Amino acid sequence: MSFSFRTRKIDMRRIGTFSDPKLADQFSDYLQTLRIPAKVDHDENSHDIWIRDEKDVATAREAMEEFKQSPGAAKFDVTAEAARLRKEAEAEKKRKLALQNKAQKKLRGGSGAFSGRSARTGNIPVVIGMIAICGIIGYVTNFADPKPRRDLPEVITLEQLERGDYLSTEQKLFCALALTDPIEYQKSDDPWESIKKGEVWRIVTPAFLHGSPMHLVFNMMALFTLGSVVERLHGSLFLVLLLLISHVVGMLVQIFLPDWLESPMAIGASGAVFGVFGFIWIRPRFQPSYPVGIPPFNVYLMLGFMFACMLPIFPMQIANGAHVGGLLTGIAIAAFAPKSI
Repeated sequence: MSFSFRTRKIDMRRIGTFSDPKLADQFSDYLQTLRIPAKVDHDENSHDIWIRDEKDVATAREAMEEFKQSPGAAKFDVTAEAARLRKEAEAEKKRKLALQNKAQKKLRGGSGAFSGRSARTGNIPVVIGMIAICGIIGYVTNFADPKPRRDLPEVITLEQLERGDYLSTEQKLFCALALTDPIEYQKSDDPWESIKKGEVWRIVTPAFLHGSPMHLVFNMMALFTLGSVVERLHGSLFLVLLLLISHVVGMLVQIFLPDWLESPMAIGASGAVFGVFGFIWIRPRFQPSYPVGIPPFNVYLMLGFMFACMLPIFPMQIANGAHVGGLLTGIAIAAFAPKSI
């Protein structure tokens, strides 16, 4: 997945011409007071008026017809007001450019909002740490299929099995990190069983478990691409909070869905990843100066994958509730987080 700095293609439209350069400049000043971006193209014999936005063309043409009929009218005497507005527009342009330059420096290794020296050197410790932890746990737990002990006795009592006396290290680790202990879940059919006993970490730790190498690779590639941008722009603490909140909300959505629709025993970091995606996708709509945008193709790819996973013909068990919950959480954070972040 690739990212691009947001740019806007400008296709200007010529709406008319003046033979007198002073009248052309005067009309341009009037358009400035109407908040219609325009440009005067001075030539030797003609002075053309160009409009930047298509939506302003009709209004500008009507104003031009009125101006040509009575250029000396009081409403067209706006030289001073136009100069003031141009000065303000130039100041705003410089401010946005400074913000974009600052953001680009962060992406290349500038300072983060919360993270101190690690962000100033351009490091992404949260992203790298998350990838490392998920990779190690995925390998150690044999990707949600932990291997049993080799020295199992021929006879194991039900009591020993329930206590987990003969579980392998892989099985014990998986049972400790899953939403609830699989043995307890088989007995109670309650996904909250282990959490009710005080094991509250279980609402978070399923993010470190993955069901296959491809599951891990897909999530970690997306996390590296998306998360490194957020961590460099906003700092490590902000990324931790974004990942944590998106994952937790996604897990809650997954748990509260009916059992016949979705299994509550979801694993993987995809809910958190969709939260980061939702944040970067929507943030520019609430902060126009935001320097990073996701190309439309990548947006369609992510959303298309999410909706495709909901189809009953999809051959894998997918945590659709976690995907949707994480995405909506990232969008909400993008909408309500202060612009200073």
